[in-house]
Formats: sequence, C-alpha cells, structure tokens
Amino acid sequence: MTKTDRNMRNEKARSDTSHFSLLTSQSSEEKQLVVFRLLDEEFGVEIGNVKEIVRLPPITPIPRSPGYVAGICNLRGNVLPVIDTRIRFSLNTPESTDHTRLLVVETGGVQTSLIVDSVREVMRMQDIQEEPPPAVCRGIDRQFLSGVVKVDDGERLILKLNLDEVLLTETEAVSGRSETSERLEAASAFAEEVSDAEELLVSFKVAGDEYAFDIDKVSEIINITEITAVPNVPAYVKGLFTIRNHLLPIIDLRELLGLPGLISERYAVIDNAVQNHREWTENLRHVIEAGAHFTGTLDPKETLFGIWLEAYKTSGVEVEAIIKRLKKSRWDLYSAVSGVLEKRETSKSAAISFFNETIPPLLQIVIGVMAELKTAMEAHVLGDQRALVVKSDSMTVGYLVDWVDEVIRVPKSVIDETPFMASSERKEVRAVAKLDKGERLIMIMDESALVSRETAKLLSEKLRKESRDGSEGGEISSDKKSLAQQSMAEEQLVTFTVNKEEYGIRIMQVQEINRLSEITYVPRAPYFVDGMTNLRGSIIPVISIRKLFALEDREADDRTRIIIVDIGGNKTGLRVDQVNEVLRLEKRDIVKTPNIVISGSANRYMQGVCRINGGKRMVVLLNVEKILDEDELRKLSEIMKKPGAEPKHIAEPSPPAGEDISAEPEQKPGETKPDTETAEGDKPGKKKLEIAE
Repeated sequence: MTKTDRNMRNEKARSDTSHFSLLTSQSSEEKQLVVFRLLDEEFGVEIGNVKEIVRLPPITPIPRSPGYVAGICNLRGNVLPVIDTRIRFSLNTPESTDHTRLLVVETGGVQTSLIVDSVREVMRMQDIQEEPPPAVCRGIDRQFLSGVVKVDDGERLILKLNLDEVLLTETEAVSGRSETSERLEAASAFAEEVSDAEELLVSFKVAGDEYAFDIDKVSEIINITEITAVPNVPAYVKGLFTIRNHLLPIIDLRELLGLPGLISERYAVIDNAVQNHREWTENLRHVIEAGAHFTGTLDPKETLFGIWLEAYKTSGVEVEAIIKRLKKSRWDLYSAVSGVLEKRETSKSAAISFFNETIPPLLQIVIGVMAELKTAMEAHVLGDQRALVVKSDSMTVGYLVDWVDEVIRVPKSVIDETPFMASSERKEVRAVAKLDKGERLIMIMDESALVSRETAKLLSEKLRKESRDGSEGGEISSDKKSLAQQSMAEEQLVTFTVNKEEYGIRIMQVQEINRLSEITYVPRAPYFVDGMTNLRGSIIPVISIRKLFALEDREADDRTRIIIVDIGGNKTGLRVDQVNEVLRLEKRDIVKTPNIVISGSANRYMQGVCRINGGKRMVVLLNVEKILDEDELRKLSEIMKKPGAEPKHIAEPSPPAGEDISAEPEQKPGETKPDTETAEGDKPGKKKLEIAE
C-alpha cells in the first residue's frame, strides 16, 4: 500500500464513523443484530458487542502473525488488531471496495476489529426465529457460529457469530481501550546526505500559508502544555516554557507576522458559518413559499464550512467529540431540508408545515453545538499548535505555529531569491520555493531576522532573571528531579523501514549503522542469513529482515543499511531497506502488542507498538535479543565456523565517513566515535550512533 493510498484512506476514516455506533446507546432491552456481508453471505453480531463501524483505515502488517490477521490499526489513539474475516472463515478474498468496513467489537473487555465487505442494517430480533447452528452452515464451521437467524419465513438466513470462538487465539485479556496520550512530534533527521543542489526544510502552516525553516536550524519540534507569562515584553512573546531544565522563550509566529491569532480566526469561521446556516434556511423558506427552484447544496460536506470541518486537525479529545456531534447534527439538518423539498413536489402547505416543525429546532441544535465548539477550541488551542525550537545567532527560540507539515527536500533550482523579497518589508522571508509548477509556494524563513536585537536583548535579560530567581527559590533542584523522572519515562529508538512498514529498536541495543558493503556467501546457511561481512577486522553474520519476516527479497540500493546489534553475545548485522531517524517518545506511548496477532513464539521478539503523533504513525518495536529462537541461534553460530566461503558482491564498499543521527544536535557529521559512548555531561546510558554514508 502506497503512502498516498494510506493518506486517502486515513482522510476517509476520519470523516466516516458510521451512524450505527450511535445505536448502542439505546436503552431498549430488545435484542438487535448488526448485519454485515461477506461475499454472498450475511452475518450478524449482537449490537451490544459492537462499538463502532468505520471505513477501512491504514493497516500495519505484523510479520509471522496468523494468516487471518491483517495487522494492526490505529483508531483515535487505540491500537487494535485487525482480523480479515474472509480468511478466518476460509472464504475467497476479493479486493477491498468503497463499501468495505471495519467492525470494532468488544468481548471480555477486549476490543478487536473485523474486516467486512459491507454493513447492511441493524435488525431488531423481536419475533425473529433463531436456531442452533448445524455442524457446517454454508461452508462456515459451527464453532464460529452461535446460531442461525431466519428472516422472511426462512427465505433469508443470517449467520450469527460466536465472537469468543472467532477471537479464540487471544490467550489473555488485553484491554483495547488505551489512554489517548498527548501527541508529541520530533523533528525528522534523514540519514542520507543532502545533495548540494537541494535544501532540506521543515515546513509548517501559519494562517493557511506554508512556511519553512532550514532543518539545520530546527533542533526539535515540541508540544507546548503551559506557558509562563512574563511582563513588559512585546505582545508576540507569549512567555517562557521549561524544557529539560532550560527556559525557552515562546513567540507566536502569527502575531510576529502581523496576522490574526489562531483562536480568533477559528471564531470568525464559526461565526460566519452560523450566519450562513441562518441565511440558508431562510432562503429555503422563501423558495418554498414562492415555488421557486432551490439552488443551495444538500450535502453538508460540500459547503465551505463542511470542507473546513473535514480538514480540521486537533489533538483535543473533547474538540474531536464535539466536531463529531456537529457533523451529525448538520447531516440531520440537511437531510430534513431534502425532506422539505420532496414534500413541496406534492403539497406546498405540507412542505411549509414540515419546515416549521423540523428545520428551526434542528438549526438551533447546530448553532448550539457550534457554540460548544468555540468554547472547547479556546481551551485546547495551545495543544493543537506546535513549537519549532529554532537556533539563531543570538538565541534559541520556540516559534508557535499552527501545524507542522513535513520535512521536505527542495531543489535549489525552484527556490526564488530574487527581488520579490526586496520589494517587501518582511525581511524575515529570505526566499520562496515554488513547487508543483508554482501551485505550491513555501516561504523560507530567515531565523536571524525574525527577532530584533532589542527584543533578543530583552528576552536574554528575562531568561537570566527567571533562572536566577528559580535558583534562589530552590526551584531548579525541583525541576531537575522532575526532568530526571521524565527521562526515566522516555525511550529512544532507531526506526527503520522494511517493505514500506516501520520498525524500531531501542537505541541501547544498536551499536552502529553502516552502508551495505561486501557480503561473503556461506553455503547451506539458514534461509534468513545473507552471508558474512567484515566489520573493521571482525567477521559478522548479516541477517536479512525481509527473509526473516517471510517477505519478498529485493536488490540493495543506496538506502540499504546494516544495523549492527548484539544477538546471543555476538555482533550481528541486520539488513534493512533504510534507516529513518532516532526517535524519542514517552513509554506510555508504547502499548502491548495485541495477543491475537501473536501465534505461539513466532512473534516473541515483538515488544509493543509505538504510537507516534497521537497514533497517526505506528512503529512496531522489536527486541533484537529475541529475534532468533534457540534453533536459529544455533544455526547462526555454526555458520561462523564454516570455511571455504565464496565471495559475493551485493554492494560496493562505502567510504569510511559517517554521519551522526544522535538526538544530540551538537554532534558533527562524520565525527568518529566508538561503538558506545557516554559523553561527559550526557545522561548515563545515552548512546551516540554513527551511520556510514
């Protein structure tokens, strides 16, 4: 699955939580069945077990999991196993369509998701005949069924699922309801060299426009939780934020650029939408009374406000819930309008009567939810923004932006540094990158021109004063303790890609990262071993992660890397498609691997799933010490003793130069370091990595 396909699916998943989930809140004791289709067969699940129904989201495959396990997915921060029910029931597996849905079910306190071809209806079970299942019913084993529901005098059969049997492979109850954590973003650092003809930029959005900083100037991207205001500073200086025992001035880039504040901009959009909804319904009234043709849209998603609402990004759970209610209430309103227009075709008086009874109350509900949304937005606006920690000549500053987009390579040939800037008073923009044939413009900031010397001097004085006051009051010691606790709650991972999926290894298990060099073929080696290589005089085996995970092999390219780790007391190389970054995240963002994706000891090396950016990105965490079982370890030890190996060149040896991908920005590319190092002043156990380029 390509990244484009995933993004498209992800956008659909956000906006398509099915209305079936709302029925679970009904207080009636009458049994109801959610009916869905697999091929030509109909199946049912009691509605009490169904949490919600959504479009098919991006799915992360898990190596060596049972064949019917499609992988795992993220649903608003929850990591859920995904079962392909067609494979589970030994049915043919056609391609997914626009009707394919994910049925999120819960049994025994555990949430799991089932892929189904389509959802048909929610059926009331009153006066419907249910019989025990036969030994085999339409090719489905009896163990998976709790009964057969007969509808229309037996003309229609619905196979009722026994979820306990369908999900039997779970060996212990693992809660699928995980805490929605604060979303943290880390600045991406690519391992490969940047061409002289390119610039590497961190792009972000401010008031709908796209800006960027040189990645060399951005030390990290952080989520701001609380800002301490300071007096007698310019309005665009929001205050100070403590990060790892250092005070960081926070500047609102909107205010610095003379743009409206983010919350006021959002208020204006909602206020305008309220006015438009009122005018829209009033226009409908005049159309009905005059018998004219109604020209307004009947799809709430196609309106300007609907488009804005679908594109709205938030990390606030409360805001997300209100937006969900707002979409539902707007849909009810627009559906009622369609009903009014239908009645007008037969009776003008009936249409007016229906309008008066339904439209004003529904409109008031929509306006009321919009008011709630404004209140919630104000409370969570800081959590939705990000701060780019940028180094300039004078000081380090956190610039508050609306949203961080990406780390992007831009050819210098499309960067315009002409007098377009000279005619503007905004000297903070040093150049403009014109992408997509000029359709996309990225304004590249000059960090040295953003803060004046006077403001920098003032902020420096404030920082010295705050630091001195904190030290005298004993607060610094308290901060150090808090940061130490925070460090204990964090993990650092080296992330890499295999077959377009992302994996991670704890940084303390990684010794170094090299380009793929000469590999020596070893006869009768285990299937997962590429051969042996020379690492500065030491002969080490090279394991192909693709082969180990039973994936299709591929030729090495300039992105292929060897990650050097320790397995069974021996240095071993892991061949991966590419190395991505060193990632820092909180331990609470690592959730246990759902048991249903683990078959026996096949996935003994899986330590969990890392939720990045609120779960939008998932990294499978591996324990390299357990990546081989005892038999595989024995075979690996044996091949190191075999003589007579034949040389096999997979790639040319690379030059010895290296590039550091440590999270420490002070390290210079190419600086030689031993395999492990605790630098003076670093936290104990912190490790530097060298990537040969």
